[in-house]
Amino acid sequence: MGFLIKFLLGFMVVYFLLKAVAAFLMGKRGRQTSNFRQQRAQQAKQPENQQDRIIEYQKKKFESSEIEDADFVEVKDSRKI
Repeated sequence: MGFLIKFLLGFMVVYFLLKAVAAFLMGKRGRQTSNFRQQRAQQAKQPENQQDRIIEYQKKKFESSEIEDADFVEVKDSRKI
Protein backbone atom coordinates (compact mmCIF):
# COMPACT_ATOMS: atom_id res chain seq x y z
CA MET A 1 0.00 0.00 0.00
CA GLY A 2 2.86 2.37 0.74
CA PHE A 3 4.31 1.67 -2.71
CA LEU A 4 1.04 2.65 -4.37
CA ILE A 5 0.89 5.98 -2.50
CA LYS A 6 4.52 6.78 -3.36
CA PHE A 7 3.90 5.90 -6.99
CA LEU A 8 0.80 8.13 -7.19
CA LEU A 9 2.56 11.03 -5.47
CA GLY A 10 5.58 10.64 -7.76
CA PHE A 11 3.34 10.52 -10.80
CA MET A 12 1.51 13.67 -9.66
CA VAL A 13 4.80 15.53 -9.07
CA VAL A 14 6.11 14.60 -12.53
CA TYR A 15 2.79 15.55 -14.10
CA PHE A 16 2.70 18.98 -12.45
CA LEU A 17 6.35 19.65 -13.31
CA LEU A 18 5.75 18.84 -16.98
CA LYS A 19 2.58 20.91 -16.97
CA ALA A 20 4.42 23.88 -15.41
CA VAL A 21 7.26 23.65 -17.95
CA ALA A 22 4.79 23.47 -20.83
CA ALA A 23 2.82 26.45 -19.48
CA PHE A 24 6.04 28.43 -19.09
CA LEU A 25 7.16 27.70 -22.64
CA MET A 26 3.73 28.28 -24.16
CA GLY A 27 3.28 31.43 -22.11
CA LYS A 28 6.44 32.95 -23.55
CA ARG A 29 5.52 31.93 -27.05
CA GLY A 30 1.93 33.13 -26.58
CA ARG A 31 3.03 36.56 -25.36
CA GLN A 32 5.34 37.01 -28.35
CA THR A 33 2.63 36.18 -30.87
CA SER A 34 0.00 38.26 -29.08
CA ASN A 35 2.31 41.30 -29.05
CA PHE A 36 2.94 40.80 -32.75
CA ARG A 37 -0.79 40.49 -33.44
CA GLN A 38 -1.54 43.65 -31.46
CA GLN A 39 1.09 45.60 -33.38
CA ARG A 40 -0.26 44.36 -36.71
CA ALA A 41 -3.82 45.22 -35.67
CA GLN A 42 -2.82 48.73 -34.62
CA GLN A 43 -0.96 49.30 -37.86
CA ALA A 44 -3.88 48.05 -39.94
CA LYS A 45 -6.49 50.09 -38.03
CA GLN A 46 -4.89 53.49 -38.52
CA PRO A 47 -7.33 55.58 -40.59
CA GLU A 48 -5.90 57.02 -43.77
CA ASN A 49 -7.87 60.25 -43.99
CA GLN A 50 -10.23 62.50 -42.04
CA GLN A 51 -13.36 60.74 -43.29
CA ASP A 52 -12.08 57.36 -42.04
CA ARG A 53 -11.28 58.88 -38.65
CA ILE A 54 -14.79 60.30 -38.39
CA ILE A 55 -16.33 56.95 -39.27
CA GLU A 56 -14.15 55.12 -36.70
CA TYR A 57 -15.15 57.65 -34.04
CA GLN A 58 -18.85 57.23 -34.85
CA LYS A 59 -18.51 53.42 -34.70
CA LYS A 60 -16.86 53.59 -31.28
CA LYS A 61 -19.46 56.06 -30.04
CA PHE A 62 -22.29 53.84 -31.31
CA GLU A 63 -20.79 50.70 -29.75
CA SER A 64 -20.40 52.40 -26.36
CA SER A 65 -23.84 54.04 -26.35
CA GLU A 66 -26.61 52.73 -24.11
CA ILE A 67 -29.23 50.45 -25.56
CA GLU A 68 -32.74 51.86 -25.74
CA ASP A 69 -35.92 49.89 -26.19
CA ALA A 70 -37.70 50.53 -29.46
CA ASP A 71 -41.43 51.05 -29.76
CA PHE A 72 -42.77 48.92 -32.56
CA VAL A 73 -45.63 50.16 -34.66
CA GLU A 74 -47.64 47.62 -36.60
CA VAL A 75 -47.91 48.50 -40.24
CA LYS A 76 -50.89 47.02 -42.04
CA ASP A 77 -50.87 46.42 -45.73
CA SER A 78 -53.85 48.20 -47.26
CA ARG A 79 -53.87 45.89 -50.30
CA LYS A 80 -54.81 42.85 -48.20
CA ILE A 81 -58.12 44.33 -46.98
